[in-house]
Amino acid sequence: MFDIDFFQNVTTLKKKIVAGDFFISDADEIEKELDALRTKKPKVFNIETTNYCNMKCIMCPRTELMTRKNIWIDDSIFQKVVEQIEPHSNQDLEKFWDFIENEYGLSENEPSENTFYFRVVSRCVILHGYGEPLLDKKIVERIKVCADRGIPTYFSCVPANLTIERAKEVMDAGLTVFKFSIDALDDEWQKRIRGSQNNFDASYRTILDIIDLKKKQGYKTLLVPTMIALSEDATSRQMHSKFMELWENKDVFAYVKSQDNRWLLEEDEEMENRSHYEPQYCEYPFTSITVMADGSVVPCTQDYDTEMALGNVNEGKLEEIWNSEPYKNFRRMHITGDFPKGHKCKERCDQKKLYQYLK
Repeated sequence: MFDIDFFQNVTTLKKKIVAGDFFISDADEIEKELDALRTKKPKVFNIETTNYCNMKCIMCPRTELMTRKNIWIDDSIFQKVVEQIEPHSNQDLEKFWDFIENEYGLSENEPSENTFYFRVVSRCVILHGYGEPLLDKKIVERIKVCADRGIPTYFSCVPANLTIERAKEVMDAGLTVFKFSIDALDDEWQKRIRGSQNNFDASYRTILDIIDLKKKQGYKTLLVPTMIALSEDATSRQMHSKFMELWENKDVFAYVKSQDNRWLLEEDEEMENRSHYEPQYCEYPFTSITVMADGSVVPCTQDYDTEMALGNVNEGKLEEIWNSEPYKNFRRMHITGDFPKGHKCKERCDQKKLYQYLK
């Protein structure tokens, strides 16, 4: 979930920034305008319920870079966060989706990662981080806690960890969106990409069974098979096409996702990032927060070691953290570029920053 009002209201200013209409000397003015546009009650992008994982994905920083301890989120932390979440109204979402269709030309059925971001991520609290959500023994309870408060939820899983019984449990609990990560169309390549416990054939059959289960039980859960494009050579493009063909005429929203965080894994220098963020700058400092399993509040999902923690839910309310001096300083760094030496945002992230557009 993110601040859809900010996303709409900042459009004119953002276009001027990206066009190079501002100078670094305008930093104070830009900071003032952005602060006036952002909500003072933060939107929660995702809650990491665990950072345990049984996969060794080559594209995930968890595999080789993450050093923090593996834990499950404490029930009290999860409850504190959920109690502070205010979901978007259907009316506000419809207005936002109309804006997206007019501004980006993205219809509801366009099979792309940007459609998924604007249509799904905008309204759902994501219940995964740097772990496998199906390893969280309380994931069903957590979904239900959110559903009882009218909070839409979504998580992405590796289908090799999935059984039809587990799928029924999470859909019974009220999971809004159920995403399945598939990165190859044979067992050998699936194991190469995500580790020895992964597979394709069994996973594909399980997803087909879940599609049938959804139809029989009348579940409203949106099923989302997705594949990350690790390369764009001819062989990979052919595989992406075959992947999409697998889901034709099935009740799913399937898409191929371009890879971001390419500083981590670069298999193909010609690969394109097709995310809506590519032609603009990072807006996470202004649109949402992420809560990690230990309660740390970080500004984005890429902080795998919580090195940019700006507070903790055990020490203060989300609104206090969001409007705190550390968060204010962090936003200003994105505007001026005055990051301390070694800061992840400036030195270890491939997303453009606002200051890079200032003359």
